[in-house]
Amino acid sequence: MPVARVHALLRMVSLAGLGLLLLTLAGPARGWPPFTIELADDGGLGVDVGAHSSIKLDAADIPHVSYYDANSGSLKYARRSGGSWVAEPVDEAVTDVGLYTSLAVDASGNPHISYHDATLGTLKYASKSGGTWTAVTVDDESGFVGIGTSIALNAAGEPRIAYFDYTNGDLRFAFMSNGTWTTEPVSTAGVRGEYPSLDLDDAGQPHISFYDRTNGDLLYASKVGGTWTVEPAEESDDDIGQYSSLVLDWQNRPHISYYDVTNGRLKYAIKSSGTWAPEVLDESAPGIGKYTSIAVDAANNPRISYYDSFYGDLTYVHKVSGSWEILFVDIDLNDVGQYSSIALDSGGAPHFSYYSLFSNLLYAYGPGEDLVGVGPGPRTGFASMSLWPNPTARETRIQLGPAAAENARSVEIYDVGGRLKRHIDLDAGGAANWDGRDEAGLAVKPGVYLVRSIHKDGAAGATKRLVVMR
Repeated sequence: MPVARVHALLRMVSLAGLGLLLLTLAGPARGWPPFTIELADDGGLGVDVGAHSSIKLDAADIPHVSYYDANSGSLKYARRSGGSWVAEPVDEAVTDVGLYTSLAVDASGNPHISYHDATLGTLKYASKSGGTWTAVTVDDESGFVGIGTSIALNAAGEPRIAYFDYTNGDLRFAFMSNGTWTTEPVSTAGVRGEYPSLDLDDAGQPHISFYDRTNGDLLYASKVGGTWTVEPAEESDDDIGQYSSLVLDWQNRPHISYYDVTNGRLKYAIKSSGTWAPEVLDESAPGIGKYTSIAVDAANNPRISYYDSFYGDLTYVHKVSGSWEILFVDIDLNDVGQYSSIALDSGGAPHFSYYSLFSNLLYAYGPGEDLVGVGPGPRTGFASMSLWPNPTARETRIQLGPAAAENARSVEIYDVGGRLKRHIDLDAGGAANWDGRDEAGLAVKPGVYLVRSIHKDGAAGATKRLVVMR
């Protein structure tokens, strides 16, 4: 079924259902399979928090998020601890601060945040060490700066920031060395530098994607030997390159997700062997692909979160076995998905921060990307779930690990559009067999399916990917 059609059907919900949604949104909710959604910060009654969010995971896979408190005009930070979210103010200056946040986490788990002071028009930086926040102004001389920031840390934990100089229409770069900040121009021809996204290569050299408003192009800058080089990642007659997000893979190849303004669609480009290869990822509805955020897994496969402004949803696209797959993360009745940010944990599972129309900071997470259970038989000693054989062309054995089996009662099997295909009760040992048929007894079509365990209290548990072949 076309994505737009699925959206339309899901939107055909009564207003009575909306009332129930409002009652349940205040606590953790079950996301669109296979994702789980949590409320990271609601700010309190009538408080608008969560815009300009940025998420990173520390070495223990604990999520950290920076974001903007619109009511107080301040920068906030939240961390998930023991299954609960703890939020705190970072910079509560009398000016309006905290827009365009970007977050990095160092090897000790300390957060570092770049952001904009809208009152003074400056670029600011905050870091936490020993339980204390310190905020400083990085650039207050170039003009009205910091309309869009992106931060990364080098191997020594020193911050580097890419940002836009609105006054002069330039892309700029700031770096700290021995406690001293230095700023420099990167690209100054025309109006260039909006939507900057920064990553560092293995040598600590900066790479930046950004938007050329003058020509409507996506640009890419890199610094080698003290010299900046700027090149087009995609040039066209269309207006492209807004909401860019860049990441380097382990081969130091740049991957960029971005928005095609003219056609209202999500695009992606990778540079390999010196050549850029752009492609369209999602054009299922007009205005899809804003607020993109990209990450790559250990196999160099890209994972991208983005906002569907037509339906007001948070969507996720990733590359699996060479093919792109689109999944819905949050398709609630309220408008969600703006200011999306993505990070991958050590198991390849995606984690998202994003903003809701009800002025909340939301967090979602999903399963890892690995195919499990491939081999001569089911694995033993596993922690969560094993599927064998996988890929499968016949009956599949589903086996939960001892710890997971104690709390689970059943499994549910969904297609990638989130449609429930089969519900199967587990036996006393936490196992079940699936014959590849749906609830009506019909054989499912070949493709990717998601097997999800259900706890005895009805909560969602482990999820694994299963490939069905015929």
